Amino acid sequence: MARASASGVARVVERVCWALACVAIALYLAARTDAAINGKADLARVTTAAARATTTSNDPPAAVDIVQSAAEASGLQGLLEIPSLGLRTPLYSDTSEFNLNRGAGLIAGMSVPGHGGNLGVAAHRDGIFRALENIRVGAAIEVRTASFHYVYHVTSIAIVDRTDAALLRHTDEPAITLVTCYPFRFVGPAPRRFVVRGQLDSAREATASVTPPLREKTAAI
Repeated sequence: MARASASGVARVVERVCWALACVAIALYLAARTDAAINGKADLARVTTAAARATTTSNDPPAAVDIVQSAAEASGLQGLLEIPSLGLRTPLYSDTSEFNLNRGAGLIAGMSVPGHGGNLGVAAHRDGIFRALENIRVGAAIEVRTASFHYVYHVTSIAIVDRTDAALLRHTDEPAITLVTCYPFRFVGPAPRRFVVRGQLDSAREATASVTPPLREKTAAI
């Protein structure tokens, strides 16, 4: 009788544990979904503000042309590489969820490869840009297109409020700005942004040895 009773208690405990595990998994997935939705909304608000700041400032007319070029661009733009982090990813024309699920995307209202100014690139903190938590000042950032190979070096690393668009504004000198949510392992909508700024070192025409064929990855499911 005692054995039967103990066995029954064990079964009840096991079922309770399974139920708690299922609830925990459901809550985690809900938090991840909420973080993705809210993070995307935050990025959209910041990049829209940056685009407005660029088009309404006293920047030269070329800045407006850059914004228009970015808006009209579509599809794969090139490759983004950070050799010190082992990061190599396709670079797409925008930060739609479809593109951010398979690589990094150009931030609306900022420059595009080959046009000078401030080239803005965003990617998910729990995906492509998770490696940025280990980046260091001085590290090389490379952008490869079908025509050119650009090499930058990291000049600053900043953590800012998610609505702070100061680092996304136009720059007179060629620069690159990488943006992702922060903290990297925060559960829920991330309150801040991790921003890496780099300065252009060199730009040279691409050759077969430095520019591999550009092929799109299958979108994540």
